[in-house]
Amino acid sequence: MYYFLVEDFRRLNEQIEKINRKIAEIGKDMGESCREGAETFHDNFVYEDGERQQYMLSTHLRKLIGIRNSARIVAPGPELIVSIGKTVKFRDQSGTEHIHKIGSYLTFNSSDDDFIISYNSPLARLIVGAKKDEVRMGKVGHTSQSITITDIS
Repeated sequence: MYYFLVEDFRRLNEQIEKINRKIAEIGKDMGESCREGAETFHDNFVYEDGERQQYMLSTHLRKLIGIRNSARIVAPGPELIVSIGKTVKFRDQSGTEHIHKIGSYLTFNSSDDDFIISYNSPLARLIVGAKKDEVRMGKVGHTSQSITITDIS
């Protein structure tokens, strides 16, 4: 099961549609390249490159569709604990303040959404379930972290 906020589920569907359009566009280019040079089919770069691109995109598309088919849409809970959809302010052991929003399994960040992290990321797994002023200790990557939750909204 993969958990998604409504906006991320919408972005997932947009990504799937974008890949479908790209696959169709590549197929059209491949067809045109065959009509233009049927006698040199074996040396048709556009066709061979299109095959590679379609294979790569189709593989990615199958993965995204599989995720979508196992997705569950969730809403942020009203309680003040760190969970999907909540924005969390915390201080690390060096005293540096950080702000992150706990996002869906897949996040499709725009440049304005750089602070969104997946609930499945190591940092989010460390802090999900925490309350304000709670200290969480654990590893994020290869580094031991001590994190104090300072605000949840």
